[in-house]
Amino acid sequence: MLFQPTDIELIREVLQDSNARAFETLMKRYTSSVYGAALRLMKDEENAQEVTQMAFIQAYRHLDSWRGENFGAWVTIIANHIALRMLEKEKRRQTDPLDENTDPPNEEYDEQKELQLQAMEAAIAQLPEAERQIIQWHYYEGVTLQTIAQRLGQTENNIKVRMYRIRERIKKRMQS
Repeated sequence: MLFQPTDIELIREVLQDSNARAFETLMKRYTSSVYGAALRLMKDEENAQEVTQMAFIQAYRHLDSWRGENFGAWVTIIANHIALRMLEKEKRRQTDPLDENTDPPNEEYDEQKELQLQAMEAAIAQLPEAERQIIQWHYYEGVTLQTIAQRLGQTENNIKVRMYRIRERIKKRMQS
């Protein structure tokens, strides 16, 4: 039986020894799940592949900010944010034709917004798996509260209460 290093061991190798093969192992381990999440949002294989690649690049660049939570969930959250931004840009492009006399919008990098997104991603990643799944379904996949309730065998009001409590927990973690 072959020894399979844990995510934490692999990340330590990447951070301490700049071991590219360790990160490659992480990518092989999680590419299919990250791609699946991206495909559900993008509904297009080529864009889903691009989102997956961008998510792993961003994860690599910000690996030192990883807080030890589930690595696969962390990269998936990054991919979801990238996909949602791409979809938002595409939607704006389709619905907001620019006049010839109008300058394109200035979409400079906003470090404060990025830090808030990273804090939110980290807070979500620290949630128990069941709560992360509810957040994933509702905010990233657009599943209605009614459908979530059916999937979990609960009432819609119960899911609303859980969502409220989850959001409050995320806010607290982001503030600390």
